[in-house]
Amino acid sequence: MTISTAPSLPTAVRLQPHSPICDPPSTLQASRLQLRTANAFTLPLGQLLSEPQSSHDDAPKCTSCKNEDADNAMQLMLSADRAWMPAPLRTIPFWRSVRGPHKCIVYLEPRRGSPLYTGIEEFFRASCALWGPTEAHMYHPHSSMTGFIDLPTDAGAVIARIACHLHVLISSRSHMVAPGVRAVTAVADYPHPGTHKIDVALDTPLVFRNIVDEVSRLVPEARIRPKRMGHISLAYCNKHVASSTVVTSEQAEKLGALARSLLYMPDVFDPAQNPWDIAFYELSFKSPVLGTPHRFTQIARWQL
Repeated sequence: MTISTAPSLPTAVRLQPHSPICDPPSTLQASRLQLRTANAFTLPLGQLLSEPQSSHDDAPKCTSCKNEDADNAMQLMLSADRAWMPAPLRTIPFWRSVRGPHKCIVYLEPRRGSPLYTGIEEFFRASCALWGPTEAHMYHPHSSMTGFIDLPTDAGAVIARIACHLHVLISSRSHMVAPGVRAVTAVADYPHPGTHKIDVALDTPLVFRNIVDEVSRLVPEARIRPKRMGHISLAYCNKHVASSTVVTSEQAEKLGALARSLLYMPDVFDPAQNPWDIAFYELSFKSPVLGTPHRFTQIARWQL
């Protein structure tokens, strides 16, 4: 295993019982099924510049026209510097014109309210109440399709092209097989020696990597980095946010046991009960500390 250079850290300490920034154990049972939404799915923070020149584009489109409309939208964006995005992208919904984004990302996500999503949220709450937050608590449940896409201040046209290509590629693939849950796994000495990681391992079809590879080829200036999409992170420390907290091997065993008790249920392993989405976000707030989640602004979402 390749180990990246460790950041400069203070003296390591173990995960400690109950942190005050988390739900206290007495309220855990009452809040167990409550889904977090503060760190994602917020209203757009970017500025919408101008409205469409006519309203007829908002009319419902027939399914047979979907790919043709997507192609027309792509051609329009490539041929003219428009401040709006025509149907069908506006109906998904699409952030028609974005000013000032700096970091964007594409996630593959279990749909909110599905057994898998709910089970992971239960794990986040229970593990936080028992041992305090890890870096995984700073995100909602997801598997990264890309790394963060760093863009200049005036990047609306690039974002529009990424969204257009994603829409065309996703729309052209019918009957996409969603990822499947394989197992709860532990990764030793990750991201650095002495601290460990807990994941939900996934079987993710190659089609999702193909989509990212094609968008990366079509929008080279975005410098998109494809990811493996092989897991959903449940617990880890000191990857992007330096802290004194580590996950010891003993705690990794306990975290893994907790995750299995919540996720090893028939409905979690049933693909029919666990639909997935592809979501395109801007990182609107990057938290520097554990316990305060990052915030993401949704640009577009495709239900698979």
